[in-house]
Amino acid sequence: MSVNTTTHQITERAAGADSGVGFQILAFVEVLLLGVWLGAMGFFSFAVPQSGFAVLPSRELVGLLVTSTITKVELLGMVIGGLLIILQLASWRSRSGAKSARLILIGIMVAAAALSHFWITPEMVTLRNAMGPALETVPPADPLRMQFNHLHGYSVGSLMVAMLGGLACLFLIVRSWLKR
Repeated sequence: MSVNTTTHQITERAAGADSGVGFQILAFVEVLLLGVWLGAMGFFSFAVPQSGFAVLPSRELVGLLVTSTITKVELLGMVIGGLLIILQLASWRSRSGAKSARLILIGIMVAAAALSHFWITPEMVTLRNAMGPALETVPPADPLRMQFNHLHGYSVGSLMVAMLGGLACLFLIVRSWLKR
């Protein structure tokens, strides 16, 4: 009987090896980092511009606030994204569809943050400077204003791609926990 119990306990431990303290810490850190990144993007999207328009006296100041804040969110995303990629690779035991999907989603999120940080945001700042401080007085048909608005659409799109990727990644993480 003790042989069966010992064999059974060893089998349970081997099957539950992923449930160890190390795995739990890695899983916690992964969700924490993803939550901080998603929270920063959500706060930026739903609070910063609206609050700026509500309390600041000019659209120029709102633009400066938004640019300053989005730059920080982009940098945060690239740093956290890099850490999440390292965590994914460090905990890679076997190729699984969900693990690969999470790695791809995080890569897309980092790419969206980098694209915004190194191309979209600097181009928008350059265009805003070229149009002068009162962007709202520039006619909508002005080529610079049209280009600015076009880039603004890309900026919103890249943030949405990153947020949707983060939500999908979070879903896959929770789903993998429930399968254990």
